[in-house]
Formats: sequence, structure tokens, C-alpha cells
Amino acid sequence: MSRQIQKKPTLSLSPKEVSERGTKQGKILFTSYQEKECALLIQNDRLTAAQFLSGERSKVGGIYVGQVKNVASNINACFVEIADKELCFLPLKKTSEPYLLNRTYDGRLVAGDILLVQVDRDAQKTKQASLTTQISLSNEYFVLSMGNQKVNCSSKLWKAQREKVKKEVWGLFSERGIFQNGFLVQDWNMLLSPACIQGLLAAGVQTEHVPLPSTGCIIRTQAAEEAPQNLLDRFYALAEQYVNLLHTARHKNCFSCLKEPPCAVETALCSLASAQEYEEIVTDSEYMFGEVEKYCGAQEHPKPVRFYSDDLLSLSKLYSIEKKMSMALDRRVWLKSGGYIVIDATEALTVIDVNSGKYETGKGTEEAALHVNQEAAEEIALQLRLRNISGIIIVDFINMAQDSSKNQVLSLLKRLTDKDSIKTTVVDLTPLGLVEITRKKVSKSLWEQYNELQKMLV
Repeated sequence: MSRQIQKKPTLSLSPKEVSERGTKQGKILFTSYQEKECALLIQNDRLTAAQFLSGERSKVGGIYVGQVKNVASNINACFVEIADKELCFLPLKKTSEPYLLNRTYDGRLVAGDILLVQVDRDAQKTKQASLTTQISLSNEYFVLSMGNQKVNCSSKLWKAQREKVKKEVWGLFSERGIFQNGFLVQDWNMLLSPACIQGLLAAGVQTEHVPLPSTGCIIRTQAAEEAPQNLLDRFYALAEQYVNLLHTARHKNCFSCLKEPPCAVETALCSLASAQEYEEIVTDSEYMFGEVEKYCGAQEHPKPVRFYSDDLLSLSKLYSIEKKMSMALDRRVWLKSGGYIVIDATEALTVIDVNSGKYETGKGTEEAALHVNQEAAEEIALQLRLRNISGIIIVDFINMAQDSSKNQVLSLLKRLTDKDSIKTTVVDLTPLGLVEITRKKVSKSLWEQYNELQKMLV
């Protein structure tokens, strides 16, 4: 008796679907991996950044009225309580002119002081969350930050954009008395428009009763694409938000949260897109579609958001998410040449070992080592961002005899890590031939995020 085998449906993509599938311009995907919600940045079919959304909400960016519990002079730091029994670590080097609410600052912090603090790093493993008194507020175009009166342009601006900003934006802001000789004028009457001042008065806020701390400004990348007059309005709106924050702080009790940390969607989008452009956001989750559309709809220049639904081809299959995420969590990363790198995280640091693997060539040993090391340097720069590896990082490249070869690899690694939105420093090459790197700790690594969610699901 013969068995009838049903034909499987064939899958063919229309030109529109082929175009939508392309990732040359970059796409951010909100989807799930092994039942865990995540956000992924894919460019040229490579996963270049990833973040899990579930788990404990990040507090980075949150602004609180905290109280100094004790000062540890031996480690040049103090411990500040931002909520009942929630102590955070405040390095004294990050306390330049703190905004004290209980007394006038005299150059020192003492137990019992009440002050404004902002979380700049989440708690990690056994370490408490880290704080700064250099409070900052931002929008798409500007950042206002305490502790420095200088006006700076974003380091991500190209030379032509920087020149345009300095000519047009700086010129207009200098005419209005907001900028003067490269510094932000320290006067509310200059930082706020007459309409803003009237609006504040109507709300019961008198600027003369709100001390203005030493404040500087950063002009962000997006400002290069906006008309200077529109930027002026956006600056005044941010300055009004700033004075409202300081006014509110003076009437709030200890442990009050003055500015909530960004939501998971905002955190993911800011983190993933901070160093790379993308053309659209795609999701296969109805809930995430609503959340992302809500957030993007509130932006002045929103990216398009598309809901993906296809019974024959899931979003995961379309972009090979399982494979890409599996590779991002694996300790071994293969290089195109046949070489590979091995990434191992310890409690104190992360070690990366470079191996020639299957690489075969008729070239000399030195030239072969240089080729693999250069390819490894490119991959390491990508993996640091993708996996959010931070702290101390030691890289063991393949041994090279010539100083010129070593300098080429170091220069390439420095050039690539300079593009990272999180401060990354290639320190030096040790006498043992190991490259030392440090990357600022802001949030948990991709592996830690995954591991925590895995324990929650068990």
C-alpha cells in the first residue's frame, strides 16, 4: 500500500519582501530568543548589538534625592542611600560641585548631606550601583550637564558637520547670549526664553530662588541636520525642564525619584543605535509593537516601525536569529580566514585568545600572524560592543616579531574601539605581548543578562 506524501509549500520572496529583508542600512528587531524578549541590531547580515529586555529594570539615568550615609576616605568614595536601605557607591571624583539641598557646599561631603544624584551604572554581581553628582538632562539635540561650563560638539560629528554647527548654531546661540567664548552663560535669563520664564512664573517657579549650578552643554549629532531656529526652541525647552527639576528637588523629601530611568524600549533603542544608524524597527510581537510605536511616536524624528507576520517564514527564520544569538553567546568566534578567537570571562577580567586555527597560507610566519591578528582586531572591537564586555580585557594576539606589525594591530584596534559609544581605551602592549583594554562598565554583559533570565525560567 503506497503512502501519499503531501507536498510542502514552496517559499518564494517577492521583490518587496527581498527589499524588506535587506539589512545593509541596519534594522533593529524586537523579538524573542528562547522565550526571552530581546532587541537586536543587524547590519549587513551581522548581529552587531543585542540586549535582553526582561528581568530587573535598569536604573541608569534615574535622578534621585539621596542622603550620604558615610564617607570612606580610604577609597575616596562615599555611600549614598537613594531609597530605603538601597545604598549606592559614589566616587568622590564624580562629585565636582554637588547640588546640596541641606546646606551650602564647602568643598566636602559629610554623612547626612542631602544631594542630587544620578545613576550611571547598574549594580553588577557583588558591586553596588554607581552614582554621579554631575546630573545631566538631554533631548535629541542637546545635553545639559552639571560640573562643567564648556560647550562641546558630539565627537560623532564629521568634520563638515562640526564646521556647520559651529558656524550656524554657535553663531545664533552667541547672538542670543546663550554661548560666550565657548562656554554656556550661567544666567537663567539667558538660558530661558521670555515665554519659558512666564510659564514658570505661572507655575509658581521663580528662577531667582533656584540656584543655577555650574552647567555645560553638549551639541548632539542630530543637531547638524536641524534648522538653527528650531534648535533654539528645543534648547529653551530643555533648559525649562532643567530648572523645573532643580526647583522640584528643593521641595522633595529624601529618596524621592525626580526622573524615572528610561523604559526598556528606550534603553534598548538608545543603546543599540548609539553608534550606528538604522533604517527601521521590526517586531513580531503585538505587545512590543505597541510599546515601540508609542515611544517612537513621541520622538521628533521617529523611525518607521513595522509589524512582521508571516505563517510560512517567521522573523527568527528570516534573519537567522537562533544562529546569530547562539554565536553571540558562544565562547568561540570563527574568523573568515579560518582563525578564531576564544572569549572567557572571569570574576576579575575578560581574556581573549587569538588562534590561527585552520588558516593556511604560503606567506611567511610574520605576515600570516599579522593578517590573522588584524582580522581578529576587527572582530574583537565588534564583540566588545555586541556582548557588552566591560572592565579589564586582556587580549593575547598571535606572537609577532616585528614592532611595525605590533603597531599596525594596536593602531587598528584603537581606531575601531574609538567608534564605540561606551568609553573604550586600548592601554598598551605588555612585555609579554598581551594587549590591555578597559571598557567602562554601564550595564550587564549579554551573557549575564541571558543567564539571569535563564534562572528565572527554570
